[in-house]
Amino acid sequence: MVVNFALAPATLDPDFTEANQEVGLDGSLYSTLTQASYVPGPLAGTTQANLNPSAVKPYLATSWQFTNDDKTLTFHLHSGLKFPSGDPVDAAAVKWSLERDIASGSGGSSVLLESQYKPQLISSIAAPNPTTLVIHYVRPAPNQPAVLSSPEMSIYDPKLVEAHGGQQGKKPNQWLATHSAGYGPYLLTSYSPGHKMVLEANPSFFEPAKTKHIIINFISNPETLLLDARSGSADVTFGLPNQAAHSLVGESCCVVGSFSSREGYGIILPENSKNPFFKSEKFRQALSYAVPYEGILKTVAYGYGKLYFGEWMPTYAFYNPKIGAAREYNITKAQQLIKESGIKTPVSVPLYVTQGSLPAKEIATEVSETWQKLGVHATVQVVSAGQGLEIEYESHLGPEVIAIGPQIVAPEYYWGYDLQCPEHNPFNDTLICVPAADKLMKELPYVRAAGNAAKAQQIANEADEMYVKATPQIWIYNQDLLTVLSKEITGFASNDMPEMRFWTMR
Repeated sequence: MVVNFALAPATLDPDFTEANQEVGLDGSLYSTLTQASYVPGPLAGTTQANLNPSAVKPYLATSWQFTNDDKTLTFHLHSGLKFPSGDPVDAAAVKWSLERDIASGSGGSSVLLESQYKPQLISSIAAPNPTTLVIHYVRPAPNQPAVLSSPEMSIYDPKLVEAHGGQQGKKPNQWLATHSAGYGPYLLTSYSPGHKMVLEANPSFFEPAKTKHIIINFISNPETLLLDARSGSADVTFGLPNQAAHSLVGESCCVVGSFSSREGYGIILPENSKNPFFKSEKFRQALSYAVPYEGILKTVAYGYGKLYFGEWMPTYAFYNPKIGAAREYNITKAQQLIKESGIKTPVSVPLYVTQGSLPAKEIATEVSETWQKLGVHATVQVVSAGQGLEIEYESHLGPEVIAIGPQIVAPEYYWGYDLQCPEHNPFNDTLICVPAADKLMKELPYVRAAGNAAKAQQIANEADEMYVKATPQIWIYNQDLLTVLSKEITGFASNDMPEMRFWTMR
């Protein structure tokens, strides 16, 4: 099977990956305690990830149970599993791996701790015997079975990692960036960073991969991606611009799958001294009414997506369409809000996009044109992926068009990772805090642990209403995940974090 990706991974170390696609590639080489469950997809022979917060099933763990008011989680593991080195895949290896995630201070750490640092969500991890792992939390942690299904929570071979430099504080392990130390459905037989990866099914894996041999090409040129898909040179293609993918609809070469996704596009509006006008709620609202949403959905997403406005995307089980309805494009209202804000225009701002993200650049171009009508001059600036993350989470130099979406689709997880009040969370990309909403979301784990679904939905609704009003971000559309499949593909499981072990072909 030949698979073409538009974006190459920055690292093969699951704990230090950022983008969902990269995390999925890591998942082919490693395994986790739990795994995602799937529901039928839109095409024959396809499935797609179930985005319900509790939709996970056993993987390395055979079972688990919460005790102590959902503050203690005990896993029971398969016995007799071994890493390729021959070392045991046991509770001690899981404990070592999760503790490495926490100590690294990386993206994996933020996912595992659900960005709760004060106090730290996990108080201790124990491995009383080879097949039992016990995690203690400072509060109910109903999302953790789903969190532990993320490939960022992959299980490493501790001896192999230590033999290649170990973990030096919070610095990435350079050997792991290009090698695997996992027990997964595939073995890495060759890797040329940024160009090509070759995988062979792991004959010792307890859940055998469906396809034995996979060649993965990393091709940033959309014309080459399109040519390979059309000619049949690629069996699976990720990352084609929507318009290019749509041009293949009806052709004999392939089919275009439009699957549900946890991701969308939006614009963060960071409130700090570098952007003083963003301190005004009315100013932020004004910018949001000067975005041509329908036009962007048509010309950028090419119709493959759903407009919405608010914290929760339409594909999420807790989305409320009345609260999260799309915002209208209304220049007159936007101009009135500018007047009410008291901000003197014209003002100038940079509008950042990450290199290689064609949708983000197209959105930024359209928005910069309409914001001109408000006296807001936004200059589109393209930055590297690393610079984009630094701007989003550290310097907050200005508004940025980003792909929005959590790894774990649970309301308090999403909130904690990206939106809780900044003094508690270094990953708040807007720096905007709504104390009343934050207080509500801190109650949510207790409500969900008690099984009160109606109350949990009420909290999600109220918090969403507060953030729609505050407008710390401009939410544009929940994208569909487009994948081009050759006619040779007979089985395909869609996930924002691709799981190639389930794919089959003639």
